[in-house]
Amino acid sequence: MSLKLLSFGYDACHRWAVLRLAGFTVSQCDSIRELRDHLMGSHAVDAVIMVEDIVSVPPEAIIAARSYFTGPLVLFEGRYPANHQNLFDLCIPILTRPEVWLPQIDELAGTSHSCLASKPLRTEMS
Repeated sequence: MSLKLLSFGYDACHRWAVLRLAGFTVSQCDSIRELRDHLMGSHAVDAVIMVEDIVSVPPEAIIAARSYFTGPLVLFEGRYPANHQNLFDLCIPILTRPEVWLPQIDELAGTSHSCLASKPLRTEMS
């Protein structure tokens, strides 16, 4: 059974395609309302992934994710590190290769029902 990811933000680097090729199920939300409705509905989600390729993630999207979802929240950072990194369980710096972040997301989403560390994980540039 594949892990189910919910994504928010414009993916200019085609990460959703990489995740799908790796066996994940990725559902895209195009608005904060759609994100909130999806999380409030009966849809099973293992992790929420947000991306800042073009613009910063709106604070309202992060609030919606944290309000309606208790699992891991992942951020693909843009060119400049986000001011709200502490709200994410995993922050992936720009230009990090899939070989680095794929196993991290797999592990984090796979343990979404267990307790998460209170300090966000950081990847190393490879």
